[in-house]
Amino acid sequence: MAATALSIDIVVPVYNAPDDLRRCVESVLAHDHGGCRITLIDDASTDPGVAAYFAELGARALPEVELLTNERNVGFTATANRGMQRSSLDVVLLNSDTIATAGWVDALRRCAASDPRIGTITPFSNNAEICSFPRFCADNGWRTGDDPEPTRAALARVAVPTYPDLPTGVGFCLFVRRELLDDVGAFDMAFGLGYGEENDLCLRAARAGWRNVLADDAFVVHVGSRSFSGQKAELSPRNTAILLERHPHYTRMVEDYIAQDPLRPLREAALSAIAADRDGVRGVLHVIHDHGGGTERHVRALIDASRNRWRHYLAIAVGDRWQVEEHRRDGRVVTSDFMRGAGEPWPDFVGGLCATFRIALIHLHNVSACRDGLLCAMATVGVPYGYTVHDLNFACPTITFLDRHGMFCGGVTDAAVCERCLAGRTPTGDVDIAGWRARHGALIAGAAFVIAPSHWAAAMLRRYFPGREVRLIEHGTPGVVAEHAVAPASALALPDDGVPTVAVVGAIGPDKGARRIERVVALAREAHARVRFVLIGYMDVLHEPWQADDAVFTLHGRYDPAELPRLLAHYRVAMVLYPSAGPETFSYTLSEAWAAGVPVLVPPIGALAERVEGSGAGFVMSDAQWRDERAMLDRVLALTAPEARASLAAAGTRARAVPHATLAGMADATFAIYAEALAGASPPARVHLPFDNARRRDALGYRDWRPPQFEVAAPPAPPAEALPGFATRFAQAALAIRHTPVGRALYRMTPRALVDALKARLTP
Repeated sequence: MAATALSIDIVVPVYNAPDDLRRCVESVLAHDHGGCRITLIDDASTDPGVAAYFAELGARALPEVELLTNERNVGFTATANRGMQRSSLDVVLLNSDTIATAGWVDALRRCAASDPRIGTITPFSNNAEICSFPRFCADNGWRTGDDPEPTRAALARVAVPTYPDLPTGVGFCLFVRRELLDDVGAFDMAFGLGYGEENDLCLRAARAGWRNVLADDAFVVHVGSRSFSGQKAELSPRNTAILLERHPHYTRMVEDYIAQDPLRPLREAALSAIAADRDGVRGVLHVIHDHGGGTERHVRALIDASRNRWRHYLAIAVGDRWQVEEHRRDGRVVTSDFMRGAGEPWPDFVGGLCATFRIALIHLHNVSACRDGLLCAMATVGVPYGYTVHDLNFACPTITFLDRHGMFCGGVTDAAVCERCLAGRTPTGDVDIAGWRARHGALIAGAAFVIAPSHWAAAMLRRYFPGREVRLIEHGTPGVVAEHAVAPASALALPDDGVPTVAVVGAIGPDKGARRIERVVALAREAHARVRFVLIGYMDVLHEPWQADDAVFTLHGRYDPAELPRLLAHYRVAMVLYPSAGPETFSYTLSEAWAAGVPVLVPPIGALAERVEGSGAGFVMSDAQWRDERAMLDRVLALTAPEARASLAAAGTRARAVPHATLAGMADATFAIYAEALAGASPPARVHLPFDNARRRDALGYRDWRPPQFEVAAPPAPPAEALPGFATRFAQAALAIRHTPVGRALYRMTPRALVDALKARLTP
């Protein structure tokens, strides 16, 4: 492309608003405009401040500034055309209520040079409808004195640049290539004083094969539509009618574009960069598996309790695919989907993520879905990391410590015994248990901290990895109580006959006693025992609500934890039973049952026994009762018998009084450990490069948008006498959809005066 094709004339139509004009011109002069000529055209302003500023500029005798004045007011369309027709170069039409920023002209030049088919270019702005940042199709406002540089710099830093296609350019700042003007002409004077003329030009350009694009590495502030507002306030619906008559596909195209919002990944990448630039707020990457459960619940609670204190990123790490959630201060969650490249070393992949999001610390919560990758990466990634014990999979690949009889093994450490236990079992039969523990032991040894939610979990970890300091931080709970809980969305009915109900709570698999509760129910039915069982949750073999014909067993199904107090009340639960075959490291459901004032019966193993012993808020089975379902049922019947009603009620009262760690307290304790870890961290042995901008953009879900191809002939402008009827039909259509998402966007794009005029036409 010839160098002259990249020379630009900046044309600024002016009508009143002298303060905005001064700010606009001075911002252009303050930033490198590459020797562009700046043509200011006063459209017979009535505010004397404009003439005064023109006189001031004239006295400064700036060689790049040309001052013109229309003899009479002709409107924006004719004023802009005058500037474009005086030039033989590419043109930037710049509203006088804009503020230029660093590098804006160079960014437009680079964009134009990237593809000779680009006809118009629009930069990002705070107030530019489909090109608005950060909120799409919104006026994001601009306070006097705000510095646009952080926003501009963030957009520029994360831009590929992509130069994505737009349905049309936006007129506040519009680059127009000279060859396009020579091809399709300037603004059509059929649009009179203004409104819709830039849309028409862009649509004519698209029909002729030109592209309308966004310069996604440029940002120009748009204070608002003030300089020509007085004229546009008097416009009739005729311009919209002309636009839709000539380009009937326009509405469908804009609807499609707004529905897809293809610029979202570009905006989100910039917002992520802005957040990472915030002083004093460090980033932590939490790593979990994809199985949900208490681990994920804990991490999300920690994040929710501290959005303003750390930048939180949650990686759901599954093999080579990592779904990374960025948790913003305003509560929004933005998800990126990263794939490790073929042959990409694990330390480079994890280190690249950390460099991309400026991660200071990695907090491992569960590595089971990406075990080999994380074991490899953590050894050399160079970013401090820690680990929270949510289960004991580092010690045993069964995770649950269930032996061949389906019961807790007691925590055997002899590798030969463990190897015999694992042999032939799926999927752990081929595991070299000594090697398994050695690999995880190295990970534990390299951790800056290890946290456990219970003394039992800490002791068990030290049993397999001796010498490791483990810090105790109990999981925080939100403190839901029955009187403030939401009503259950649905619940099954039980006979109201005074038979006591015992509940089992949660997602119940073999380790949490699925087969055991089945046997307890069968024994109760066989003995015609005076008790019913309700599973508030689901089983590994049954997820949907279900009830036995005799109502001895009821399965409620999935529930929201906030519903639990009301569900316990609805089912008239006297006690919560934990028939677990394996140990737990904490148990959220125990905290929730106690918060609702319901006592519990737990096995003599794991954190359940630790938490209940000495509390007076429940009961711990003997070893015999835990191992034998008939003995377990006998204990249940004894505790729920009429003569035990007073002691059970007293246990419920004590249950409600049990103190729980708060979310704020959990966060404070965790972040104190983070601070210690960072203070003691050595400088990284290697510095990782962030992912390139295209990879980051595509991980956010970027997809090219292309304007649809419509074979639409350009009809002549409708005769004046035809306009009123067409305008009425358009008004009816526009107002009919204004409460839909697309309609609201189109409604906002219509000047207030035009909206009022349309409403007026529909008023009888």
